Amino acid sequence: MDPVLPFITEIRVTWSRADATVPASRHTAPRLARREIEKVAERCDVLRPTAAEQDITVAVQEKLPLVADGVVVTNVQVRVSVDDTTRRAALHSERLRQEYQRQEGRIRRDHELDELARRQVRAREAFLREEILANPAAARLYGLLEGTSKHWSRLGGPPTGTDLDDLVREVQQWQPGQQWVTAAQLLHDFVAGLTEEGRKELLTLLADAVRAFGDEHTAHRLALLSGEVR
Repeated sequence: MDPVLPFITEIRVTWSRADATVPASRHTAPRLARREIEKVAERCDVLRPTAAEQDITVAVQEKLPLVADGVVVTNVQVRVSVDDTTRRAALHSERLRQEYQRQEGRIRRDHELDELARRQVRAREAFLREEILANPAAARLYGLLEGTSKHWSRLGGPPTGTDLDDLVREVQQWQPGQQWVTAAQLLHDFVAGLTEEGRKELLTLLADAVRAFGDEHTAHRLALLSGEVR
């Protein structure tokens, strides 16, 4: 199958003239036999010379008799062998071919895994956008469970040990229509329409308001965000 790795072929040909009165070359019979042998040999593997010999013999015998240029070939005997140098080269070539196939398989699997990972990321992004972030309560519930258990989504419920009453109260606080959720949404829309300077000014005012309620720590953090504290 590799044109640079040859068989050693010993051929015995039995032939006669098609017409005893017409001259015929003694080179015609081996040429006819070799032509049929090469057709089969190019499909054989030098690492399997015995199988090649059998395949060639069967194929050539099926073509007999071979007739051309005044010659009739009535029988062809073939003996196939491979020298050590050719066998070593064939083994080396086979090892390279197998390694290439393994590398190709690994690359294909890596690409398949990469595509799977991309599909999972897209599905997760769509799930978060369309289901979890659709309302504050769902987002809060997701955040609570995600932070509690690495594999919560595969368990069919909250992790073991979760206080369901606390969980329900927490989620209810985030339901759409709750006073503070509505206020947060209104504030978000209002801040979105402000300039950068307007947002800093709002943070400064908010820090003063929080300080007036006695929460100096939160007021200080808001002041840091506004850039009023260095």
